[in-house]
Amino acid sequence: MKQCLKRLTFFVLTLIVSGSALAQRTPQYGVYLMSNVMVRMRDGVQLATDVYVPAMNGEPVPGPWPVVVERTPYGKSSFLPNTPAASDYTARGYVFVVQDTRGRNNSEGVFASYSQEAPDGFDTLQWIYQQPWCNKKIAVTGSSYFAATAEAILVQHAPGLAAGIIRVGSGNYHEDGAWHGGAFLLTHNVNYALDLTLSGQEATANPSVKDAIAPYYLNASLGFQLMKDSPLAAGSVPFGLDPSYDAWYQKWQSNELFDNYWKINGNSFTDYYAQSPDVPILLMDEWYDAFLGGGLDGYAGYSRAHRSPVRMIIAPGEHLNIYSATQTYAGDVDFGTSSPVDVPSEMFAFFDRYLKDGHNVEGVGPEDKPVRLFRIESLNGMKNADGRLQAGGAWEDLTAWPPPDAVPTNFYLTEDLRLSREPSRHGSLSYDYDPSNPVPTVGGNVSSGGPMAEPGPYDQVCSAVHLACGDDTRPLNARPDVMSFTTPPLAEDLDVTGMISVDLWVSSSAVDTDFTAKLIDQYPPTADYPGGYAMILTDSVVRARLRSFTRAGENFRRIYALRNEPLTPGKIYHVVIDLSGTSNLFRAGHQIRVDISSSNFPLRDANPNTGEPFAERHSPPEVAHNTIYVGPEHPSSIVLPIRHGEPKAGL
Repeated sequence: MKQCLKRLTFFVLTLIVSGSALAQRTPQYGVYLMSNVMVRMRDGVQLATDVYVPAMNGEPVPGPWPVVVERTPYGKSSFLPNTPAASDYTARGYVFVVQDTRGRNNSEGVFASYSQEAPDGFDTLQWIYQQPWCNKKIAVTGSSYFAATAEAILVQHAPGLAAGIIRVGSGNYHEDGAWHGGAFLLTHNVNYALDLTLSGQEATANPSVKDAIAPYYLNASLGFQLMKDSPLAAGSVPFGLDPSYDAWYQKWQSNELFDNYWKINGNSFTDYYAQSPDVPILLMDEWYDAFLGGGLDGYAGYSRAHRSPVRMIIAPGEHLNIYSATQTYAGDVDFGTSSPVDVPSEMFAFFDRYLKDGHNVEGVGPEDKPVRLFRIESLNGMKNADGRLQAGGAWEDLTAWPPPDAVPTNFYLTEDLRLSREPSRHGSLSYDYDPSNPVPTVGGNVSSGGPMAEPGPYDQVCSAVHLACGDDTRPLNARPDVMSFTTPPLAEDLDVTGMISVDLWVSSSAVDTDFTAKLIDQYPPTADYPGGYAMILTDSVVRARLRSFTRAGENFRRIYALRNEPLTPGKIYHVVIDLSGTSNLFRAGHQIRVDISSSNFPLRDANPNTGEPFAERHSPPEVAHNTIYVGPEHPSSIVLPIRHGEPKAGL
């Protein structure tokens, strides 16, 4: 998230009252601003709130009007590119309310990441509901952090709540933001905490504190060193320079298990979908966003709980792509001119339908096909004029997620590093994982990390683009600690769209270790890529001692870390790695590839294999001898959702 904030700075944040092209196309009302209205919360803390009301000739039009609310820690006087400005809302007959969250910018109180957003959000809606300019229909929206502020309201029965649009939002911050698969998300947590600390009220008021923190935020090498030095002790530089921010960062890195701290509304929404009010919801996600799993959880949870429409759009980019209406690429791959999403148009089509009794319903999509996704389709394996791989793709409307016609299909790992449709003979493969030499992060589902960990699809080859690679320029699967399994070149196109998981039977010489998995579209060699192009689609991890070693339950695919179970060295365990979802057309001649290893640094912390809790590590790291078992009794495999027919025999 920090990288999101840092790069958004370079978009030149515009005053929220400035008119956008959308507002200019549909002029109707002007803007009347009520600035810095202090709204009292239940504990007496007052939050700074701007209210934008439709106006004529500089005077507010009484209304009442439907209301759209955003609550943000990033400053209520600025808006994000490719999202509606205040003038867009008022021009179309909405009141727009934007509020600084507790302890941020002009609001009172002490900031504590996410934990206060549920009561503050409820109290804010209660205040709005009582205002004469509100027609008792209130929608919530937001992206990234303030997607969480919106969702904290959306799962409560707040007065007047009528609809919600969640843009690149988490479902559960234990899994999406802090402890993905049980491993600490270093790039997200360090970058995100640095940015929030640097822009917080305390640092802003004290130039010496700000000057001391800023180098860690601005200098990639210093930020990267913080990740190497993690866990960061309480009171240490830089977070120790601001005790209130240090306090919640320590909670994040100390609470490994999915316990009561993470289950409160604000940190988690997965436990609240079933009791959420029955209102229409639109979820907007990206295939390479770290929060994708949360969006998919949200669609499943809200769809089961609601009779009202629940819609979802998934574009092919990474976390920041939602803020651009024109960017056609993510990472090192271009998806074509049809790939960007016009977020303001999608939002107003949705709001107009569900807040204005069906006016201006074009663009929402067919009611019987609530899921719209972009399928990556692979072009010719050549670079475009900007030097990026051309992948291309097309949009598709589906009746549900996962697609009802997607058949979960096992591709089994074999001892000779193949992926086969049939289990192989008994066998095993072993490698040594050394925490002092972890596999470097080369793209993937990264929400905030660049340049420490660049987000999006990349060829799985080390280069200077990826800081953790150093001077290494090898393909990642040339490392001895990466087991790379491939199909033969495909005889025909294969559509993989839906949820993906990896079943592994494993053992380790250590009492704890990690197992990672990546799904890769291996392009054949071309003139531009003589070695082919290994495009990462999705990846994940399981921290062995924090797993329950069972498949995910019926409600949600993911397995949360519920208890600490150290491994017995040499004992065989069954672990499941949830790879979330994708939509990719593997072209004929391409290969399906799965890379198995035990690290992905600095996206996630490098497990020292000692079994100590992350925040309490003191022992020197150990090398783990890790083994993957294959065969009929240990059918290690990746489960792929295959559409439009079975794969050809012989795979």
